[in-house]
Amino acid sequence: MSDKFGLTLGGGGARGAAHIGVIAELEQVGVYPDLITGTSIGGMIGALLAAGFNAEQLAEFFEKLSIAGMYSLPGTLPAFSNNNKIEKLLQEMIGGITFADLNIPLAIVATDVVQRKPVILDEGDLITAVLATIALPLVLPPVERDGHTLVDGGIMNNVPFDVARARGANFVLAIDLTNTAPYGTTTQNVPTTGNVLERVLNITQRNRTWQMLSTVVDIVTAQSLNTRMAISQPEILLQPDLGTIGILDFHRWEEGVEVGKTAVLPHLDEIIKQTARKL
Repeated sequence: MSDKFGLTLGGGGARGAAHIGVIAELEQVGVYPDLITGTSIGGMIGALLAAGFNAEQLAEFFEKLSIAGMYSLPGTLPAFSNNNKIEKLLQEMIGGITFADLNIPLAIVATDVVQRKPVILDEGDLITAVLATIALPLVLPPVERDGHTLVDGGIMNNVPFDVARARGANFVLAIDLTNTAPYGTTTQNVPTTGNVLERVLNITQRNRTWQMLSTVVDIVTAQSLNTRMAISQPEILLQPDLGTIGILDFHRWEEGVEVGKTAVLPHLDEIIKQTARKL
């Protein structure tokens, strides 16, 4: 029986919908984390979960991300988008709460690009911390916070199970979102804007660009995970089969949720056993 159950939510953009599927299955058996750690989209979902959102509410949030467009990406190459839409949506959902207001202890990982090191965010304004951990370079702008210039935490620690362990978790369930199809695998079209001619001319280039971006992110984050796994390991590491879902495919969130559910089902008995005190 575990004294403290830690849930670690890895980064992966739109693939983070798989986290919601895992959380939904845990809710079904009455299992809830004692602490949460997260990076990038995992930090965002972790923040909402720690604030009291259930799986259904998390799914509604992800649907809003899909409708609004997580990123405003003009042209055929990645470009800085502002984070106004995301910040506005977060304000609507959780307002100006701080880490101290959360129901569950939370630690979010971001990367300080000046000092080139990970930064753990666990106090102060919650939304600023979320905007920092999701600030994927070349996609969203860095966030200035407490003297740090912060970007996506996945650059340094995409699946921060070690942070959960350091905070006292005896049993850690970690979710890695890099188990995807090889680069070049046919994928669904990325939604575009503009007229029909623009769609015809740019759709192939767009798909290649976004798929390449997803692949590069996967390579970098997988290497970081492998390094940490050589030192210590979580009790359960889920690597949902996300196929061709790219980091920007927020319109495929429902697929991601189902993939997460499928991934955790074989492990539910062990999770229930380790967290039996909660039932």
